[in-house]
Amino acid sequence: MRATGDRPEYEGQAHRIDLIEHDSGAFADHHRVTDPRLDRNERRWRLVTTAAVAVVAIVAAVVWWPRATPSEWRVYQAAPIPAAGLGEELVFDDPPGQLVHADLAPAPTDRKPELGYVFGEPDGTITTRRWASFRTRPTSLPQAPESGGIANVGGVPAEVRRVRVRHSVQWGPLDGRTWTVTTNLLDEAQSLEFANQVAIVDDQPALAYGYDLGSLQPLGSIAALDCVETLTSLLAGERVPGPAMPTMLTWAPAPPGSPQTLEGAASLGSIPAPADVLPLVEFVLGAGRAITIHDLPAVMITSKSLGPVVAWLEDGRLIMVVGELVTDELIALAESVRPATSGEWRVVGRSAARDDGISFNLGDSVTLYQGVDPSTGDTFSFRVQVAEDQLIVCVEGRSAGTLSAACDASLGLVELPILTVVGLSGRQFVLAIIGTAEAEGAALRITRADGSFEMLPLEDFVPDIDAYAVATLLPADHGAVELWNGGKVVASL
Repeated sequence: MRATGDRPEYEGQAHRIDLIEHDSGAFADHHRVTDPRLDRNERRWRLVTTAAVAVVAIVAAVVWWPRATPSEWRVYQAAPIPAAGLGEELVFDDPPGQLVHADLAPAPTDRKPELGYVFGEPDGTITTRRWASFRTRPTSLPQAPESGGIANVGGVPAEVRRVRVRHSVQWGPLDGRTWTVTTNLLDEAQSLEFANQVAIVDDQPALAYGYDLGSLQPLGSIAALDCVETLTSLLAGERVPGPAMPTMLTWAPAPPGSPQTLEGAASLGSIPAPADVLPLVEFVLGAGRAITIHDLPAVMITSKSLGPVVAWLEDGRLIMVVGELVTDELIALAESVRPATSGEWRVVGRSAARDDGISFNLGDSVTLYQGVDPSTGDTFSFRVQVAEDQLIVCVEGRSAGTLSAACDASLGLVELPILTVVGLSGRQFVLAIIGTAEAEGAALRITRADGSFEMLPLEDFVPDIDAYAVATLLPADHGAVELWNGGKVVASL
């Protein structure tokens, strides 16, 4: 069904459009009176009958909605997002530095993927050339009332919006669903026409056989597009909600004696995704070069938004490796991606940033020390926790509203007391722990080069072990570092 009506006067707002297809036969003079023997009443009766037929034809055109008859539709098989397969617990075999940021997927929700499909021109992207997509989801809301006087799809009211070269058409509920069409570089009439050609047939997206796609080609499911956009958004620094949620880890080198920076950093992101996802990666990020990773099809892209990217689908999971590295180095890093060991993932899991990018979730960790970098004004904290008899220490820092964390899981709890220096994020911390039963006025003593010293008492900070603990930033001019208990030195550095 084609859309007709006046052009919109203003951009970016909803408009009223009559969606009535021209029917040359509806108003044809098939019953023209030529017989003079017909009396005036009979001629009037025939004219009334003709007008009634015309009105019925107009109403039928307005409320028509494509019904799911298999012979009338091109059905596109949309692969589901797999519930099982490769998990999020992925790391680099030889990461380029320390873990500085971790953003793990939140707990799954009952939000279901939307049904729909994407059509685009060859070599086009989401910001270039012509494309059209539709998406729909079930709703329990009552059917929208029929309307013949405003812009409509299938006889129900439709809202049409335009932003620059992109149109959005929303309508419903219709057939128990809400519907959205989005187009790029199609005009309003073309967008409404496309909207009147979409359907769901046997729970699969479909397009009317009679609709001419022209230069547009089927690219993939709307669920696949959503997975790509959700993952790339997280890699760009913003988490958006969706039926599938991604995970991202970032490592960065820290030269000895230098503060941690993101120069030379590399990120590893992944998300559960359907089998048709890879073409949508290039649709979102731009055309790339075909390569293989783990003997699987992959693509190497230099994107405007993320920089160099290697992407591939492995066992139901879309994986992306991003970093400002030489191409061969980035590909080699992607080849090294493997499932993490339980110990490696415990470290990752204790430094997981959550949705808003502001609050860190370090599980059951407790803060032993907080400070401010005098040269930058950035805040940081030293945190500890115990998982499966393993002591995990992390430094969490905030810079310009961005949080990062570096962790060390190499410390054991086999024997107490512990007095050790922990180097994380370019800083040196001293950590002291002693068993509760042995503690007798336990304190950490740090002597400075000028002979002055400070005593820091150990307290019951660690809930998972029967011990007292304390931590602090190690001064650059420190001398002896000692753990005192019962009036004597029990450990020293």
